Amino acid sequence: MTARVPLVALALALVAGLSPAAIPPPGDEVSAAYYAALGDLRAGKERRGIADRLAPAVEKHPASPYHTLAGPLLEDLVGSPAGAAKADQPPETRLADTRVPFYLLRHAENWGGPVAEFVKKEPKDPVAELAAADRAVIGRLIPRLTDRTPTRCSGGMLMNWRAAQPRACDVALALIEYHGRCQFHADSINGTSLHQLPDADREKVVARVADWWAAVKDKPVAAGVRAQLPHARSYPETVAMAKELARLGEGQMTDDREFALNALRGMVKQYSRSHVGAYAAEALAELGDLSAVDVFHDVCESWLGRPDDSHDLSIAMYLCRHGKRREWELLHAIASEGVAAKGLGGRGVLGTVVSNRWGANDPFAVPFLALALGQTEMTGGRYLGGKTLPFSNADAACEKLQKQVGKDFGYDPAAPAAERLAVVAKARVWWDAEGKVKYT
Repeated sequence: MTARVPLVALALALVAGLSPAAIPPPGDEVSAAYYAALGDLRAGKERRGIADRLAPAVEKHPASPYHTLAGPLLEDLVGSPAGAAKADQPPETRLADTRVPFYLLRHAENWGGPVAEFVKKEPKDPVAELAAADRAVIGRLIPRLTDRTPTRCSGGMLMNWRAAQPRACDVALALIEYHGRCQFHADSINGTSLHQLPDADREKVVARVADWWAAVKDKPVAAGVRAQLPHARSYPETVAMAKELARLGEGQMTDDREFALNALRGMVKQYSRSHVGAYAAEALAELGDLSAVDVFHDVCESWLGRPDDSHDLSIAMYLCRHGKRREWELLHAIASEGVAAKGLGGRGVLGTVVSNRWGANDPFAVPFLALALGQTEMTGGRYLGGKTLPFSNADAACEKLQKQVGKDFGYDPAAPAAERLAVVAKARVWWDAEGKVKYT
């Protein structure tokens, strides 16, 4: 019988709104054998025996989409040490026996409380022992960056069906990044781990870690972050390390914090018209620096007279979060041009404001909601009461507007479309008669 796609993985993918390519393909004999192997691995069964049970399905179905996961796992299981590591061996040689949820180490936002909780809960786990050690343990972890033994740890969230079972080298790198507060390989797009990189790329990462440690092992943590910052391989790595350096430099008699802020400010200016600049700007905002508001205000001014939907709306979203009256009025002028020229109710600046949570919470958003009351075309659907109802941007705007202004227009999202649009028309009459004077 054909195995089915794990329902948990499919449900999480659908809830997360992932593209169809990110949803697991239909299950088959290889997927069934692969997930059984993961279960045996995490249960602590002997790796060679797991390989023997996995091999027939992998060899029989080389065209299976799950072969990209099961094939390398089989190869690494076969190449694993024959016997289990002994409890009295150093923890870095027992990394494959860790039970740590891998995302705790892989994502820097978990490096505080969650990792400390795991160390307290599982003090004998090799990762717990290494996380509790001082930073000098990095030198002992570097040789493990070539160890492809499949670990027992859970891979973490099932948002990406292509995420492979972590290997010992992946855990070693995550621990090095944890102690060094640096990023050496953070693939936020495809989710690939160190062991999944092509050989040449993986060797470059390992060499960089070794060179970095040789240069900074006798220096403070902040010096290590600062040394790695110029070597970031992607903008998420740059932003993550800049934020970490700024925090390490806070209150210290060094220029580390200002160095980090300047790195982020430089990114905002260099990528001022793209989501990369907005990403760096949000990092600055977290650190109390809103200098990007002025940069993006100038960018948005250049949108006037060009009423299309080609602008990077992450910039508009940033200004919704952090701008003042000046920015809201500029965005409203841009949105009005878009509606007048092309009716961009579901896209462009207007759609951005109406669809996000600031449309319900910020008083400056009220004129946008009023503007969207004219966007009555049913461009989407909403599932309510066991059925899918046609839905327009005017619906979203009216529902948020009555919450914003504290006036009940009688809008009911579950009502038939004709009744809802009648309420929308009522809200438009109120806006022209009363609301416009009060909120503009």
